[in-house]
Formats: sequence, C-alpha cells, structure tokens
Amino acid sequence: MHDGSLATLEKVIDHYAAGGKLNHANKTHILRPFTMTDGDRRDLIEFLKSLTDEELLHDPRWSDPWPQTMKPSTSK
Repeated sequence: MHDGSLATLEKVIDHYAAGGKLNHANKTHILRPFTMTDGDRRDLIEFLKSLTDEELLHDPRWSDPWPQTMKPSTSK
C-alpha cells in the first residue's frame, strides 16, 4: 500500500475487495466491495508482480544523478 500500512499485494487486494476502509471520512463513494475467484486473484497478483522491473531498479544508468557528495547544501 502506498502508505506502508499493507505489506503485501495479497493484503492490498483484500483491502480493496472489502471495499476499503468502510467508515473513513475521505473514502470515495465509488469504491465498493467485490469478490474474486481464487484463479482471478492469483492472476491479478502475478500481473502486478510482472510490472516490477528488477533489472531497471538496479541499473546504474537510472540511479540517483546527485550522489551524496554532490548534493546542494540545505544550509544557508
């Protein structure tokens, strides 16, 4: 989950399948509980996992362009 409150894809799917936080003040009214077959759930999890590109995540060409030694000082 984007805020770290749900650690796994399975828990995120459970959260949304239950309709989200049911009594949350900022909850959208379009989010409703839904059901999925076990097969659909497995397929969704595998699809979401396929969106993570581990090679890209660790490719130095896409690393931080501002190494710690070169970052501008925040002091004035």
